[in-house]
This record gives sequence, structure tokens and C-alpha cells, in this order.
Amino acid sequence: MRTLKRSRLANGLQNESLGGLNGLLEDLKINLSKAQRLLLMTDGSVTTLLEVMTGRPIVVTTLLQQVVRADTERAAALDVEEGDTLNYRVVVLKNEDGDRPLIYAESYTPIARLQKEFRHDLMKADIPIGRIMTQRKIESRREIRRIETTLNEELSELFDVPHDVAMLSRTYDIISHHMVLIRITETFPSTSFRQIAMESP
Repeated sequence: MRTLKRSRLANGLQNESLGGLNGLLEDLKINLSKAQRLLLMTDGSVTTLLEVMTGRPIVVTTLLQQVVRADTERAAALDVEEGDTLNYRVVVLKNEDGDRPLIYAESYTPIARLQKEFRHDLMKADIPIGRIMTQRKIESRREIRRIETTLNEELSELFDVPHDVAMLSRTYDIISHHMVLIRITETFPSTSFRQIAMESP
């Protein structure tokens, strides 16, 4: 997937204060709505947040899932050995009763760190990662690594927006037992979630 333009990045944001993250969002030079800020800054389940925002259940559609080998960059990011097996998953989150994608997400997961049941759910079923972790009672925390804007023609077509509409994305780690369990990048158009009334699902 070709990234055409990139804003300032912020790397290694673990344990950042709320003020630090707010400052990072200001660096994007985009007037963000409250809903967009929540989606970029939350340390909880994005699936649950989307359900509250839209008032409807959220489902996952898997676009691609395959086992890949960790290259030098991925190995360093995930603290694994180069050549270790990773589960690469590309999904869209959308409302159960609609076809319009709300969030596009890519994730890399070191397979050796997954419990058997978690691995089965992640690799064989269209279930949001946060929901899998809740069902399997896996304790974890999220650490934001990067927030950025990009222009991306393929994602523009996926979301059915003009090619000059900036995409907002964040990359974060789900950490369990002091190890990176999953690295996720979530992306949505800067024109989405601009006027959403917070509702109860």
C-alpha cells in the first residue's frame, strides 16, 4: 500500500501524559472533532468506542490474513528474532447492519506469544481483537507509538472519499506480561466522525 504524504511522527509514546498526546494531536495541523480525538487517544477498546458512538453493534470483516516472517524492522518493533513468524491481519470495522467501513486496521502478532485459543480466534474468526482479549480474560495495556496523517489512494477508494482527503491513523502496542502481544495501526478519513452524537448502544 503506497503512502503518498506523511505528517510529523511521534515515536515511543509509552507512558505519555494526556497533555503530551494533546500536544501531539496539535502537531497534525488538522482541526479534530472530539470523536476523532477519542479514537486517536483512547487506551481502551476501539470496537466498544465505535459501538457507543454509532449506537449499533460493530463487526469485523477480514480483508487479508497470512503468516509472515519478521523482517529487521518488525523484529525490532515487536522485540522478536528476525525470521520469527507473525500473524499479519488486515480488517475493516463496520456496523453490523451496514457496508460502510468505519476503521481500517492492520496488525502484526508474534504467533509464539499467543495462547492456543487466542491464536485460533485471531486467525480463524472475524472477531475484534479487543473482544477476543475480553473473552479470553487476557490482561493487557495499550501504548501509543505513533499518530500521523497520510494521503493514500487505496484507502481513499476503500472509504469512498476523494484522494486529497487526509487519513488519520495511530499505531499502538497491546502489551501483556511485559511483551508486545500485538502491534496495530488503525486508520480512518479525516472527514469521518466529525459530527457524531455519543449514544448508548
